[in-house]
Amino acid sequence: MIWIRLFQPVMQGFALGVVAMILHECGHLAAAAALGVRVKRVGIQWNKGFFTVRERGSVHQNLLIALAGPFVNLLLIAVEPWFPLFSLANVCCVLANMLPIAGSDGFRVAECWRHIREGEVAN
Repeated sequence: MIWIRLFQPVMQGFALGVVAMILHECGHLAAAAALGVRVKRVGIQWNKGFFTVRERGSVHQNLLIALAGPFVNLLLIAVEPWFPLFSLANVCCVLANMLPIAGSDGFRVAECWRHIREGEVAN
């Protein structure tokens, strides 16, 4: 039974990471709802993690929706004095999601920003 105690920090970190990711996706859902963009499906895949499928909005709507998830995690970093491990999970979530890798929020933000700079108002 000592091996269970050895894995407890790993499992606790994993659980807090899952909570951070769920709240991250709730940020996307809330932004989509507030901006009038219909969400078609919410799911989880082992190779992709949590995800939402929604109607395509305008470039500005897409930018705000993409930023909403990481923004929730940024706000949750503020719990650090009370829950330092949960704060760390949110830091990791923000950093991972804002990398400009295809399919990530960072990639979507970069694409929206490029469209805005080029003067495009629709995707």
